[in-house]
Amino acid sequence: MHEQRSTPYQPVLYLVYASPLDGGSVIEDAIAAVDEDEAYEKARILYPQDRFNVTVYLQSADDD
Repeated sequence: MHEQRSTPYQPVLYLVYASPLDGGSVIEDAIAAVDEDEAYEKARILYPQDRFNVTVYLQSADDD
């Protein structure tokens, strides 16, 4: 049986790769968020769509 928790979701670390649309080096960053949608929204604030292509990945324990 699954244990149900009433506590809010804890933020986890997401890796962000932002590629400038006008060329240049890819920017690697990390964002704490409760889910991938929130991580993408936060990344878009930092890296606007009109200037960057953004990819967001969940940081796994194996990446350490």
